[in-house]
Amino acid sequence: MSQSRHEELRALDRRHLIHPITEFRKQEAKGSRIIVGGKGVRVETSEGRSAIDGFSGLFNINVGHGRTEIGDAVHAQMQRLAYYPSFYDVSNEPSIRLAERLAGLFPADRELDRFLFTSGGSDANETNFRLARLYHCSRGDMDRAKVLSRRSSFHGITRAAGSATTLPAYHVFADRDPLHREVAAPYCLRCEFGRERSSCGLACAEDIEAVVEREGPETVSAIVAEPVQGTGGIILPPTDYFARLQEICREHGILLILDEVITGFGRTGRWFGMEHFDIEPDLVSFAKGVTSGYLPLGGVAVRGEVYETIRDQSPAGLPFMGGLTYNNHPAACTAALANIDIIEREGLVENAREMGALLLSALESRLGGHPFVREIRGIGLLAAIECAGPGSLEPVGRRPMVFTSAVCHQAWDRGLIARALWETVALAPPLCIAPSEVDEVVEILGAAFDAAARDFA
Repeated sequence: MSQSRHEELRALDRRHLIHPITEFRKQEAKGSRIIVGGKGVRVETSEGRSAIDGFSGLFNINVGHGRTEIGDAVHAQMQRLAYYPSFYDVSNEPSIRLAERLAGLFPADRELDRFLFTSGGSDANETNFRLARLYHCSRGDMDRAKVLSRRSSFHGITRAAGSATTLPAYHVFADRDPLHREVAAPYCLRCEFGRERSSCGLACAEDIEAVVEREGPETVSAIVAEPVQGTGGIILPPTDYFARLQEICREHGILLILDEVITGFGRTGRWFGMEHFDIEPDLVSFAKGVTSGYLPLGGVAVRGEVYETIRDQSPAGLPFMGGLTYNNHPAACTAALANIDIIEREGLVENAREMGALLLSALESRLGGHPFVREIRGIGLLAAIECAGPGSLEPVGRRPMVFTSAVCHQAWDRGLIARALWETVALAPPLCIAPSEVDEVVEILGAAFDAAARDFA
C-alpha cells in the first residue's frame, strides 16, 4: 500500500471509527495499526509490516488467515440465498446441516443435539440465560431467576451477559443486573482463600454452594462457567473442580451453562473444553472458532431433557420469545461448515494439542526463571505467562498491566502480536501453527520480556 493511502486511512480512522476496548483520546493521538491482509499465522499492515498473529485475532481465527475456500463457499451460498429470517416455521439448508454436524461433534453421551445460531458469544449467553429461566418456569419454579458467575470471568458485554462478566473494568459507570451473583473462581495462583493447591479442599467450589445456600437454591436458575477462563487470564481449574461443581448443581437443581466461546472448535487440543474435565452441561454457548471469524456466528447447544421440558411443559400458545434478526444465518452457517471441514481435513485439533505442548515447553525453557514471571500455564494453544514483582504477587512496578502491556508492545515491535490480560501475557495462535513458527514466537517473546524488564529493573 502506498504511503499516501496509508496516511489517508489513518486520518479517516481517527475521524470516524470507534474502537472497542480503547481509550478514545489515546487512540486518536497515536493512530491505528491497519491490517490489510493475512496468510496462515501472519498478518500484514498498511505500512508493509508482517507480524505473527499470536492471539488469533481475539482467540478466534483457528484455521488461520487467507483460507479462500471459506470465502468461496460463502460466495456460492450467497448467490443462492444470502439471508432469510428463521422465525416461525421458516428454515434454510446451511443452518440445518450445521446443526446436524455439531450434534456429531459434541460427545455423544452429552445429548447436546438441539441448536440455535446467534451472531456471537454475548447473545449466545443471553439466549442461554433466557432458556434456563424458561426451563424452570415451565416446571413451575417461577422464582428461579438468578444466574451465578465466577470472578475473573468474561461472558460478553450485553445486558445479562455483561452482568455475568465479573472483571471490574467492564462495570465502571455500568451497574450490573441485580439477578446476577458472583462466586469464587478456581484461580489457584491468586487463591482468594489463601490455600495451597495440594490441600485446598476446593474452597472455590465450596464457595459456590455457600452462595447458593445464602441466596436460596429455589431462586437460582443457572451457573455459567468457562472450562478455562480466557479473558480473565487463561485460568485452568484443578482437575477435580468441575466434578464438584456439577455435584452442587445437581443437588440444588441448578442448570450448568458452559461457555465454550473461546475453548470450542479445537483451541484446547480437543474439539471442546468440556472433554478435558468430563463436564456434562445442560446448555452450551459457542462462537469464535465456529467460523474462525470469517463471518460473525455464535450459537447455543441445548441438552435433550432441557429442550423437551420447554417443548412439553411451557404454556400452550407461548412461542420462545428469544429471536434475533440474524439467528440461523445461512451464509454464516455456510462459513462454519467450510471452517469445520478445514479443521477436520487438516487435523488441526491434534495439531493444537501437539503444538500447544511444544509451546509450553519452550516458554518454560526460555522464561521459566525470569524474575518477573510467576507462572507459565496453558492447555492446547492457550498459553499464559503470569507476571508479578520479585517475591510477590503485586504487579511489576506496582501498577496494574503496565509491565504486561510493555511486553506486548515490545513483541509487536519485533513482529509478534500477544495480548496483555491484566497481569498475564497471553498467547493463542492459529491452530495451523508449525514447529518453526512456535520457535519464532518464543524467541520474539523472550526478547520482548528482556527488553521490558530492563525498563522496570
